[in-house]
Amino acid sequence: MESLAPEPPPQIEIRDAEHIAGVMEALSYHTHALSISPSDSSAVYPVTLHRVDHRERILSLSLLDAQSLNAAELVDQALTLNAEGDTETLRLEAMMALEVVRNNDLLEIRCLLPQVLYTTAKRNSTRVPLLEGMQVKAAITLYENQPPIIGRLRNLSIGGALLEVPLAASAPLKIDEFIARLELSFPNEEMFTSMGQIRHINPAGRSHFAAIGVIFINTDRAHEQRLMYLVNETERETAYRTGEGGRMSFPSPLYTSQQPGYKRNAKRQRQKSDQAPMVGALLEVARQLHIFLLALQNQRPLPANCVLDSADILLRLLNKQRQNLFYALHCLHQQPTWVQHSLNVAVRLGDLIEAEPEHARHARDAVAAALVHDMGKMMLVDDTLPSIEGRLDTRQRDRLRSHVPVLMEALDGVDWLAPAMHHDVIQCINERLDGSGYPHGLKGDSLTPIARMAAVVDTVDAMMRTRGDRPGKTAIEAYRYLYHRPESFDKHWVTRYVQRHGFYPIGSLVKFSYGFLAWVMELDDSGQPRRVRVVRNLKREERTMNDILSRVDFAQLGTLEGLMRPAGFGLTPW
Repeated sequence: MESLAPEPPPQIEIRDAEHIAGVMEALSYHTHALSISPSDSSAVYPVTLHRVDHRERILSLSLLDAQSLNAAELVDQALTLNAEGDTETLRLEAMMALEVVRNNDLLEIRCLLPQVLYTTAKRNSTRVPLLEGMQVKAAITLYENQPPIIGRLRNLSIGGALLEVPLAASAPLKIDEFIARLELSFPNEEMFTSMGQIRHINPAGRSHFAAIGVIFINTDRAHEQRLMYLVNETERETAYRTGEGGRMSFPSPLYTSQQPGYKRNAKRQRQKSDQAPMVGALLEVARQLHIFLLALQNQRPLPANCVLDSADILLRLLNKQRQNLFYALHCLHQQPTWVQHSLNVAVRLGDLIEAEPEHARHARDAVAAALVHDMGKMMLVDDTLPSIEGRLDTRQRDRLRSHVPVLMEALDGVDWLAPAMHHDVIQCINERLDGSGYPHGLKGDSLTPIARMAAVVDTVDAMMRTRGDRPGKTAIEAYRYLYHRPESFDKHWVTRYVQRHGFYPIGSLVKFSYGFLAWVMELDDSGQPRRVRVVRNLKREERTMNDILSRVDFAQLGTLEGLMRPAGFGLTPW
């Protein structure tokens, strides 16, 4: 019997201008691989979509490695845009090129929006979405001997999946990054593992999560059969939960668990709202930093509003209630260290600059620069430097020093960051007066007052944080270190910093003579604690405490004895 060739998948033609404009807007989120073909050539060139102007009905493209193309000859040509996605192939035709400008190997092309769209679904690519209560844990392992990034499954197909991970954990994830091990854990404890590759990564709406599109790679027939089962069972469970399967439908054993407390239709719990004042605003700034880093990592247009709006928020909070903001900065322990450090440096540098009339006009630009100053470290993460936290060897520490030029290159051409702060804060924050700093070994008069301020603020905060090779220091230990090194740190700005924050800075852990440990929440005008949060009595460690006391009640705590290192106590400020 003669075998029949499989029928080609159906192709849909769309000519509705508004529909096509909406598709183009979706493509700007980098969910498809894009390429164009000139009308008089069969050659295909990869492109990047930069902007869609709905009012003018114009889109802007960048075409790389195009020395073989004549810019002038492309003008007035009808181009075809091809978009390859995980589940579909799009072909957009009759895009008239209005303007083509060459910049070395780069062609910048402005076109009219396409007039016709052809869309074709891929075989075996139907993605089955998981409903809210269908909890499947996803574990992404990028590098050997590193803990996996934990998220959850959002949808599943034979070819790939959409995952959701916290933005705070998304920094190492890049488009085209290979996943050494992707593990899906279903409620009935069945597991599926595969290698994978990241196809796209985007913020998931206004949430604190990122949506990660991955394809499964190096799969064999057994993997495909297993995936077919998982997809079918997920589709069955969805139909059962929505009632679309009718009275004869029944649940999938894949989504049944014997674990105590398991509820089939349990909703994901949203964590609220027992937070210190201003923490919510700081978490929103942290979200914006994660979004900016995603764009930086994946070479997308950089969203200036993420940084500039965040700088405005921090300065507004600083002027609204300075002491509450300093305490809130210490309540972000679930954020990555680089985010905590960047926020602390930005706020404290802004506070120091605003207190100096000569420099106050630079506060917003300095805060914006400080927010991004450490992002180059995350851009270095790979299999040779799988984490910037923990214990690093000499080679890894040396490599980490290259984070400044890496970031400078990534920000090259940015016009919304003031050049002076680009230099003083991002480039010079690690320089030292004696030339012992990096990346250029600048010294003395080469360093401006703001560069000297930034070095002090950055170093104090870094020294007070626990690293893989040492515990964090107390504020007094950090002050002493800087003050006794006038050849490296400007003593004037060390003194001004101490005057602004005192010897018991807000967020410090202090000990009273009756054995009580407390977090400093407010200071008086002389720099002494005025309000504290008592969290432990070392004489009765089994007792949990959470008592906020003002100075009139300090007598029951005893006399203030000094600062303590939080490491080892397992305590958090909130």
